[in-house]
Amino acid sequence: MELPLFAIHSVLFPGGDLELRVFEERYLRMMEDILPEEPFAIAAIRHGQEVGGSYAPHGVGVRVVPVDFELTEDGTYEVHVHAEDRVRLFEPVTEQPYARWRVEPFPEDGSADASLVSGAMAAAVRFLGIAGIEGELELDPDPVATSYTLAALVPGLVPDRQALLEIPGPAERLERLTRSFRQEAGLLRALRERRAP
Repeated sequence: MELPLFAIHSVLFPGGDLELRVFEERYLRMMEDILPEEPFAIAAIRHGQEVGGSYAPHGVGVRVVPVDFELTEDGTYEVHVHAEDRVRLFEPVTEQPYARWRVEPFPEDGSADASLVSGAMAAAVRFLGIAGIEGELELDPDPVATSYTLAALVPGLVPDRQALLEIPGPAERLERLTRSFRQEAGLLRALRERRAP
């Protein structure tokens, strides 16, 4: 399977949504070819530039579909995309006028039992409470979907978030998330105690 590739300096997880502001010539050409509904791939940049110049993407990204778009008065596109599932990037097919890559689906390996889901949920709720982030978690009963919802909430730099995306299945991902949320909650508590008079 071949897909156009849109490379960014962040990680998008399956089930997530993203607003893209498209202004680069290569990506404008891509939008002209794929809108309103053709899928494409989004991957985080491992090294290189997001705007202009060359880059090397990480080897795992997501297949996305456009949900809505607008061509603005200044000739740029505002595109709302939804991430469907993971893909592995194997090799570039062409770079002009925009990158197209040969990709293959990267299906989830196994499932996860309810205790892993509830443990990760509890750790996430504790972290969000300590961080003062309000709101309710709307989680899917599917452990895969839950793992990605929580992955989008945990703090981390691109390499950390990319590692979560590349974990083969939800059980290992939920275990990693539980540890990460507990660690972040502990760091926040320690900082507050240090600042307390």
